[in-house]
Amino acid sequence: MHLKLFVRFILLTVGFALTTLGLLGWQQTDFDLSRMWPLGDTFDLHPVHLMVLGMALIPPTAWEIFVLEMNSTATRQPTKRTQNKETQAARE
Repeated sequence: MHLKLFVRFILLTVGFALTTLGLLGWQQTDFDLSRMWPLGDTFDLHPVHLMVLGMALIPPTAWEIFVLEMNSTATRQPTKRTQNKETQAARE
C-alpha cells in the first residue's frame, strides 16, 4: 500500500515537473508554435509536448491517490479508543 502511494506521488511530481519544464521551455522560444507540428521538417521535441504530457499525467495520478486513500480509510478497523466510546455509549 505504501509503495503504491509512493509511486503515485512520484508520478504526480513528474507530471508537475514536466508541465513546468514545458512552460519554461516554451517561454524560452518566445511562445513560438512554428516547430510544433512535424509536417515539413524532421521531428523536434517542442516544449508544448512536454507540457501536454505533464498535464495529462496529473489528473489520473491525483485520482489514483484519492482512490487509494479512500480504500485505506474504508478498510481500517476501529481503534480501541473508538470501541471503548461505543461500548460506553451502549451501556448508557
